[in-house]
Order: sequence, then structure tokens, then C-alpha cells
Amino acid sequence: MDTHILVPFDGSRPARHALEHALENFPDAEITVLTVIDEVGYSSEHLASEETGQLFASAKRRLETAEAIADECGGSIRCVADIGPTCKTITEYAEVADVDHVVIGTHGRTGLSRIIVGSVAETVIRQSPSPVTAVK
Repeated sequence: MDTHILVPFDGSRPARHALEHALENFPDAEITVLTVIDEVGYSSEHLASEETGQLFASAKRRLETAEAIADECGGSIRCVADIGPTCKTITEYAEVADVDHVVIGTHGRTGLSRIIVGSVAETVIRQSPSPVTAVK
């Protein structure tokens, strides 16, 4: 069965675990790794400036890390970078790319820290057009 899996990837330990989970549990799937350059806090002038190079270089390093993880696991991935608010970008990509399943890492925060920091995984779970597996 052809399945398209989306793994949002920010380079964190939970994101790495989510990618490993997808590679191990969906070995025959098409796996897309998406890293998001979150534009929140940046003006359009800033995003158009030379300083933007740092944001894109960081995204490139995250995707190189994802490729290294895939190589270690003996899997194959497709890497994509996109600009926008993190949660919205992930859920819109899942819809537009006709993703069958999202595998996302979660820090597992609870209580006050979850309220203050928020949870990308929780928002994606609520808004995704596809089923979501959260990996801690």
C-alpha cells in the first residue's frame, strides 16, 4: 500500500525520534520531512534581508540531520522547507500534499509549561486533516 507520511522536523530529540519511528514503522512509505522557517517575529523587510540566509542555513542543517538519520536507519526521505507559522504550515502542507499520516515529535510537557510554551504537536493533532501519531 502506498502511503505518504509527513514528519515535521525541527531538529529536536522528539523530532528525531518521530523520524526514526516513521522510518521503522512505515518502511515502504513515501516519507516527507518538513522543516518550517517560522516567520513569527520577523518583518517582511527582515525576511527579505541578507539576515534571512541564517534562517535558511539553519533549515538546511536540520534537513541534513534528517537525511543522516534516514541513512542510519536505511530509509529514504524527501526533504522540504517552508516558511510560515509552524502549526499552520504543517497542517496546510499535510492537506495540499495529500498526506495519509503525520508522525510528529512531542516534548510531553504538561501543566503550566505546556500552557506557557504551547504545544505544536497538540495543535497539529487538533487541526490535521490526516491521522497523527505523536512520538515522545
